[in-house]
Formats: sequence, C-alpha cells, structure tokens
Amino acid sequence: MRNGLLANVSFSLNFADWLVLGLYLVSMLAVGVYFSRRASQSADGFLIADRNLPWWVIGFSNVSTYSDAGGAWVWIFFFGGFMYLNKIAWISWSIWMPLVCIFWAKMWRRSQLVTTGELIEFRYSGKVAGWFRGFYGAYACLVWAVVLLGYGASMTAQLLAPLVGWDILTITLVFGGITLAYTLMSGLIGAAYNDVPQFFIFFIASFVILYFGIQEFGSYENIVESALTQRPADFWQIIPPSSGDNSFIDPVTLIAIIIMGLFMAGSPFAGEGWAAQRFLAARNERHAVLGQMFNALLSLVIRMLPILPLGFLVIALYPAVDPSQPDTMLLSTGEEIPSVEVWGRMVARYGDKAPGFIGLLLAAVLAGYMSTVDTLLQWGSAFIINDLYRRHLRPERSQQEYIWVTRIVMILMMVLATGLALSIQDIGNWVLFINAAMIIPALPLSWLRWFWWRFNVWGEIFAIMISAPLAYLVWFVWEIREPFWYPAGILFSAGLVGSICLAFLAKPEPDDQLKRFYLQVQPPGLWGPIRSELEQEGLIHTSTQKQEFRLDLLAAIGGISLCLSTTFALFSASLLQWTRVGMLLPVILVSGVLFYLPWLKSNQLAARAAAEPEQVPT
Repeated sequence: MRNGLLANVSFSLNFADWLVLGLYLVSMLAVGVYFSRRASQSADGFLIADRNLPWWVIGFSNVSTYSDAGGAWVWIFFFGGFMYLNKIAWISWSIWMPLVCIFWAKMWRRSQLVTTGELIEFRYSGKVAGWFRGFYGAYACLVWAVVLLGYGASMTAQLLAPLVGWDILTITLVFGGITLAYTLMSGLIGAAYNDVPQFFIFFIASFVILYFGIQEFGSYENIVESALTQRPADFWQIIPPSSGDNSFIDPVTLIAIIIMGLFMAGSPFAGEGWAAQRFLAARNERHAVLGQMFNALLSLVIRMLPILPLGFLVIALYPAVDPSQPDTMLLSTGEEIPSVEVWGRMVARYGDKAPGFIGLLLAAVLAGYMSTVDTLLQWGSAFIINDLYRRHLRPERSQQEYIWVTRIVMILMMVLATGLALSIQDIGNWVLFINAAMIIPALPLSWLRWFWWRFNVWGEIFAIMISAPLAYLVWFVWEIREPFWYPAGILFSAGLVGSICLAFLAKPEPDDQLKRFYLQVQPPGLWGPIRSELEQEGLIHTSTQKQEFRLDLLAAIGGISLCLSTTFALFSASLLQWTRVGMLLPVILVSGVLFYLPWLKSNQLAARAAAEPEQVPT
C-alpha cells in the first residue's frame, strides 16, 4: 500500500532542510548516549529498563511504534473514509486496548518476566515447555521481528528515495544504522525515551501541512465543504454497520471485528508484543495500566487530530476518477494517477512553503520508521537472549556477556532485515497476511492460557505451530480473503477448537505449577479447583479477588465505551457535526468515570493484597 506514497514526486533539499534533519538525527543519538550507562549495568537493565518506565513513556513509546508520518492513514481515509478506518483498526482497537489495560497489563507486570516467551515456562512445566520456550524465542525474533523490520525498511526507503536522491541500500544503511547505534547503546530505556520526541515530530509536521492547507482554502470549514461535494453521502458514515452504498462493514463483518478485538490481547502486534514488553518494564502495576490507557487515547484519538483534517484536505484537493471506488485520482492537469500517491502529492504541493519544511517532513517519516525499528530490535533480540541463549545455551553467565550478545543479535537482525528490504517489490497481500491472517489461529491463547486452569502446553504448541502454515493455506493456496469474516472465522475456529481438544487429550499441568502461577498473577476466570485449594491452604481470599474482578469488569466496560465514544466524537467533530459531538460528550464523561473509579478501587485493593507477606505453596 505504501509503495506509491511518494511515487513520481521529487524535491530539492536546501541547507535548512539538511540542518533540520541533522539536528533530529543528532538528538536521537544524544538520547542513546545519555541512557547508555544506565542500560549497560545489567541484562535486565538493557532488556526491560530495570522495570522503571513511567506510564507516560509507555504510552508515547507504544503509540510511536504504531504511527508514521501520516501518509498511510491519509490514503486510507481518502479511499474509504471513517468506515474503512473502523474496519482496519478503530473498532477492534477500541475493544482490545482497554481490555489489555485492565486485565492483561497488570497480569504481565505481576508475572515479573523479562519476555512474553518466558511465560511458556512460567505457565507450563516440564522439558517440553522448556524446549518450546527456546523455539518460540527464535521464531518470534526471526519470523515476526525481522520480517517486520525488512518491510518497514523497504517502505521507508521508497518513501525517502525521491526526497534525498539516495538508493534503497544507502537509505537503509544510513538511517537504519543510526537507529541501530542508539539502540545498541541504550537498550529499551533509550529506545522508549527516544520514542517520545519522535511522536511529537510527526504530530507537528502533520499540523504544519494542515496549516498550509487551511491557508489555501481560507478555513477548515471550506475544506470540509469542498470534500463533501467529492464523495456520495454514504461515504461519510461514522458508526457501523455500513448502509446504502457503503459496504466496508456489513453486520457479519462487524461481529467478526468485535470478536477479534476481544482476543487481540494474544496478538504479537497488539497486546502480547512490544506493548507487553513495556508492561514488564513498568515501574509497577499502576504505571503499566495507566500507560496502556494513555496509549489507547493517543492511538485512537490524539494522533488523529491532524490526520483526519488532512484526509478531508486531500479529498478536497484531488477528485477521485470514480467517487464510488476512489483507487485513482485526477490531477489539475487532467492526468489520472493511483490514489495511493495522494499524500506525496499533497507534500509536494506545500513542501516549499517554509524554509526547512521538507527537512521536517523527512524527520517525520524517519521518526515513524526509527520508532518502529528500535522497538523491533529490542523486542526481537530479547527473545533470543532471554528465551534461548540465557535459558538453554549459556545459563548463569555474566551480565556483560548477555548485553554484548544482545547487541550482536541486533546487528544480525538488521543485516537480515536489510537483505529482505532489498528483495521486496510488491508484497501487499503478504503485509496483510503477516499482520493479520498469520496470527489469527493463535489469538484464543490470550484467554485460554490466562483464564483457564485446564489449558496445557500442548494446546499452546498447537496454536502457535499451525498459525503460519494454516493461514498460508487459507490466504494463498485457497485464496480466501474476502469477506473478512470468512477467512477470519476459519482460522480462529481452527485455533480455538484444536487448542481446546488437545488440552483435553493431554494431562493438565501439575498443581504446584498452577498454584505458583496463580499466586503470582492472580488471573480471573476458570480457576475454580486451583482457587479452592489455595483458599483451603489459607493462601488467598477469594472474596477479595471476586471484588477485584467485578471492579475490573466495570472498568473494562467503561474503557471500551470511553474509547468508542471518544473516537466517534472525534470523527463527528472533524465532519463539523457538533450536534452529535454534544450528544456524545455525556457518554464520554460517564464512561470516563465508569473506567477510572472502579479501576482506582481495584488498584487500591490489589495494592493492599500485595502488601501482605508473600506466600508460596508447599
């Protein structure tokens, strides 16, 4: 999708542009140098920042990883409006983000693990769990992190090539090398703190473009009025399901999206990926939860404040050849070009409006790229060092050895990703496969492993091992891709039914293993036999845990309502529908109270329980 965002657009960089870009790159390296000593004191300091990340850094770091300079989201809006945004992310994210905030963030932080792969041996027992943990570490690094690195490097290089006049290899070596350098120096803590200014860079750059657009049209109202004339009325629907000529989210697809949202806590690109790594690195439970809710509001609402108006701007500037299928657009010269170029055309239109502005746009593109690269380097290398090297190959070695091996792994990841980037031409179907289809069979694990005592390692192995081959069969061999609910239903059902059946066919995990896990994490759900034994032994008070669960459930409902109502209010405000905004404001207020007060009470309840002497089953 992003290959054409700057196609056929070229610029001439002047001294001011290079100065802005240089200052940005030097500042990123400076942050890495600043945190290098702190990160180099221990392996845990390098991998999880000594569990000292504050909530606001967690929020900014996570949203920066999900973001770019705005080009992809602007094109998505140009092509499908609000309903396409809902289909791609805004409905499912409004569900999984608050759920992860309330339930999974604190469970990850309570676990005291270093990586999500370590959960396999923490939740399950025996040699099989130990072996699979090592395999999972290598798999997560090579299949997930390196592939995403390669794709990100390729797309960014194609975005920057017409701006700086370099080839893909040079761009990847220079800018990828700078990102690698500060990540090698400062580990997770430097990468996380660098993500904070990176978010503001592409946020500010988007507002500057919007400012020039408003100057051209005279007011934002004029932009909206012009955009409305370019699309049929059904295009501007905000709340699903679709109706009329808008067909992005039919009722069955909406149900499928909601179900996916309930289980996205198990996705390596959502609640169980780099987000979970930052929960593990949080100062405490409270910082993990608040960091995730801050991330939700930043991702769903704040970062879209300039992006949605830019979407209206490009619709007003560039008429679609066919408004009902806007995959091509019309230039003022009469030339028809692919609509995926719309962001690049807009940038070219305003690029010379101020000295250094192209440099700022370059920095914005790089900010999105570098925040993703530093996250993936840190995330992928942590699997290798913690779940394979430190666990199986070289246990009980010096902290400095582990840090240096982590750095070597990062370099190797970057080399592999660069090779992959050079080989990529057009992988539109592969991108969707990697980011969605490949992980669907494993999504039920987000509930089964945490909320059901009877689940065992064989169900876990089944879901992980079948995900990629089954998804490949459905996606590429059978070519089942649309409507969305059909391939999603096949893959999800196969993972869910297969995992449960295999769990029943094999023995449950030993009681001692389950008791240790439960006492450490205190998960809700179907833990009746284990919970009863622990209560009989005087190790837990089920009444306290039931009260905490009821409060968490209320907070989760409030959080989902808050995210959805705030999202729809933002969509309505961008369309200047102030009556609907006014109707949604009381919902936002009530939802915020319903989220915050129960969560606060639950957090206080958990803090009192944590203050009691630690007890371990005999």
